[in-house]
Amino acid sequence: MSKKLISIVVPNFNEADTLDELYERTTKVMQTLDKYDYEIVFFDDGSTDGSKKKIEELCNKDDHIKAVFYSKNFGYAKGTFYCFQQAKGDCAVILHADLQNPPEEIPKLVEKWETGAQIVFGVKNQSRENKIVYFIRTIFYWVINNIFGVKMVPHATEFELFDKSFIDVLKRINTNEPFLRGLIYEYGSSFEFVYYTQEKRKKGKSKFTLSKYYDFAVCGIVNASKVLPRRVIWVSIIMMLLTIAELFICCLPNAFDLTLNEALSSIMLRLAIIFMGLLLLMVCFCAEHLISLPRNNGEKPIIIEERRINY
Repeated sequence: MSKKLISIVVPNFNEADTLDELYERTTKVMQTLDKYDYEIVFFDDGSTDGSKKKIEELCNKDDHIKAVFYSKNFGYAKGTFYCFQQAKGDCAVILHADLQNPPEEIPKLVEKWETGAQIVFGVKNQSRENKIVYFIRTIFYWVINNIFGVKMVPHATEFELFDKSFIDVLKRINTNEPFLRGLIYEYGSSFEFVYYTQEKRKKGKSKFTLSKYYDFAVCGIVNASKVLPRRVIWVSIIMMLLTIAELFICCLPNAFDLTLNEALSSIMLRLAIIFMGLLLLMVCFCAEHLISLPRNNGEKPIIIEERRINY
């Protein structure tokens, strides 16, 4: 009977300094899981720091190592989504090349998978990163869950395991604006969690700048949330009803006690508030419509590859 195959997919962008350590630590871990076959697939997102040469050397050194080189930098969201779409294993684990998520936790993910979980999240309940950054992340998760209604596990990074059944779902999704975390909750069926301490970055600087955090948040809100426009709709309706009630109960009965200019100004102010409420309603209904539109026609490729090694 053939062994189950575990695909370790590694998105990489300019992390040449950590690739040797990642290979050694991950290989050591996977060799302890002797009931499984494994492959470690590097997906290089247009690196310019010597990562490509390092990955080629690893491919020549070990048949378990494979590589996919993108023709240019396509960005974090697209590159990560594409990694899973290309996975061939019975399950796939994503492991980022910066080594903040320790490969030594992979057996725990696999153990949860073998108990029947379709998706296993790695959740950092502790982190050796800057405490202010960790606090800001905590606030972000609260806001995105409670205000915008985007369902996300707090402090669950893209360190997770997907069963082949879910990977097959991702392969059928044609999207040029993927929001993986939203798709997980939209199409995933059973979830488990592995808690771990996230390591501090050893070398180099994070490629996830403030603008990329902003893009990530907006992508999630636009692609996965209808809650915000619907809440604004209700606020607009309540605001208009209260203004109309105040107009008839308080303003109009007292209008005869005011000068003409005062009465007109008072009435115009209420009408302006009602108009603003109607405007907000129109904007939010347009947002509902745009969110509901099919965003992708499947005609544009999400990634253009330059070449592959050991496939």
